[in-house]
Amino acid sequence: MNLIKQTVPSLTTYLKIETLGKKICEYLDSAKIPLTGDEDGRLESLKCEEEVTNRMREQFPHITFLEKGRNRDFGDITPVIDDVEYPINVKMINPSKSGSYNGGGPKTFNYVLYGQGNTTWNRLAKKIKNQKPQKCTKPYYYLIYYKNSPIKTVFCSLANISENSVITNPSNPIQLKKNIETVKRTDLEQVQFIVNLFTDCARKRAQAYLILNDTTQDVA
Repeated sequence: MNLIKQTVPSLTTYLKIETLGKKICEYLDSAKIPLTGDEDGRLESLKCEEEVTNRMREQFPHITFLEKGRNRDFGDITPVIDDVEYPINVKMINPSKSGSYNGGGPKTFNYVLYGQGNTTWNRLAKKIKNQKPQKCTKPYYYLIYYKNSPIKTVFCSLANISENSVITNPSNPIQLKKNIETVKRTDLEQVQFIVNLFTDCARKRAQAYLILNDTTQDVA
């Protein structure tokens, strides 16, 4: 069942979430998030992500957030502005260790392009081929906090991340680099950027099959 709300954000609503993101970054950069000290960096990040989202709820009580656990498989915290849900993927990054980190897969592509949730690679490929949208339906945001680092916290949407800051991977499709740069894109440019990312992921996922069947000479 698709539980993601289909309300399309207006320009005013978009500006509100962007403003909220900026304020969240300013707050986190001024506060010290206590690290748990777990030897397993992934476990430490998971615990610290909860600390960040708890502080966001406390610091911005005038903002409506979905209850904990709702939409957890898609966003770590989801503010609701003008009846529009904005899933935010919180990333706790150690820049001295993390070269890149997971930013999502087919569900993320489907959400950004069509405002829908769960899907498969094949189903989404057919949809893009037959019903390519003229603009992205929903923004998908990342809140990137750098542990033990003076690097400023970043709040950005996938569609506005520079192509130099994202790579594709057949197993973990969207990989964000630790140094995030953003760019301004038109509606059509945003769609093409997302479709290009999806296409590159699909190509890499099929590479081994194509090699086995002698349909490509590309062995990268």
